[in-house]
Amino acid sequence: MNLDRELRRESLGAQVRERGAGSWSPLISPPFFLPVELSKAKARAQKNGQLHEEAAFCHQLGELLASHGRYAEALEEHQQELRLLESALDTLGCAVAHRKIGERLAEMEDYSAALQHQHRHLELADSLSNHTELQRAWATIGRTHLDIYDHCQSRDDLLQAQAAFEKSLAIIDEKLEGTLSQRELSEMRTRLYLNLGLTFESLQQTALCNDYFKKSIFLAEQNHLYEDLFRARYNLGAIYCREGKHSQAMRCLEGARECARAMKKRFMESECCVMVSQVLQDLGDFLAAKRALKKAYRLGSQKPVQRAAICQSLKYVLAVIRLQQQLEESESSDPQGAMAICEQLGDLFSKAADFPKAIEAYQNQLHFAERLNRPDLELATIHVSLAATRADMKDYRQAVYHYEEELRLRNGNALEVMCPVPSSV
Repeated sequence: MNLDRELRRESLGAQVRERGAGSWSPLISPPFFLPVELSKAKARAQKNGQLHEEAAFCHQLGELLASHGRYAEALEEHQQELRLLESALDTLGCAVAHRKIGERLAEMEDYSAALQHQHRHLELADSLSNHTELQRAWATIGRTHLDIYDHCQSRDDLLQAQAAFEKSLAIIDEKLEGTLSQRELSEMRTRLYLNLGLTFESLQQTALCNDYFKKSIFLAEQNHLYEDLFRARYNLGAIYCREGKHSQAMRCLEGARECARAMKKRFMESECCVMVSQVLQDLGDFLAAKRALKKAYRLGSQKPVQRAAICQSLKYVLAVIRLQQQLEESESSDPQGAMAICEQLGDLFSKAADFPKAIEAYQNQLHFAERLNRPDLELATIHVSLAATRADMKDYRQAVYHYEEELRLRNGNALEVMCPVPSSV
């Protein structure tokens, strides 16, 4: 089915369902408008020369805009907040404003500028001996290094993230214990344990990763910290998905969805649905994966890039379903057509980097080709597809086998060989 037609049909269905329940949630997330009273209050404070009050409204507006993915506008509010607090000679306020500017820049993926502001936050907090802000500064710096690693895969950034998180944790244990409420301390520790778990997962230190995730989930559950519990369950689910532990992944992701629903955070629930779809695709249940993606689409996305990714995934899943249905219909009655469909499926899976399914599809193509007594050169071409896919999987022994089969089928004529064995084999 055509993607646009599928989504239009889904849109009409969603409108009927939601309106029947007394509200309407269109497929396109409703536009976000700043609260009029907040903007008016900021204007009044500005008119009256109330620097601190105006800065506080800038802070609120920045946070609100960022929560709706409008990071550039949020950044402007926090920059204005900083200018006002510098005029008011408020060092602590300036430190917090630098932290917020750093967060917005990191969300916009300008990590170098983000770290400059975050280190300025650290310096100001240190000058005030404010251990709460020092803890936050190190935690934020660690998070930015973790984000940089996600983009650049630099081990040095992982080690810097680990060091920053451990410094933040040490401040809680040595300086803040007994000075803040247990809930505040638990919140800080929960997030640091999660971030350390993610860091050690990337460092491939499984035991430490699991230990920190368990600590994070335990504290979040004990203190009903739903947002932190969401993050821990979601990230653990993603790790299980990568490891092929599908039942554990589904349990974690369903738990994360419960947290998102409890907080009425549609964007968070949407993220869960996307990850659930990935697990279902890994399991080969593309019909269920389609339902999960359509649910994610209805719930909406915080960033346009996330929405585009959902559409792209849905387009891929619909293409797989269409080809699988065609294959089922033609397997017994039209083996020639089935062979061509298997090739299309193999190419589709290979493009999506789902190499095990690509191998299965190409093997089925080879099976049909042998049944139909297709020419040796045609069989050789299928072996090239199998060899290239095995090489993508780093299964070089099997890649060599298929390249040798290709050469044999071409009667040993090396000039006919289309794809040479990779130099790494």
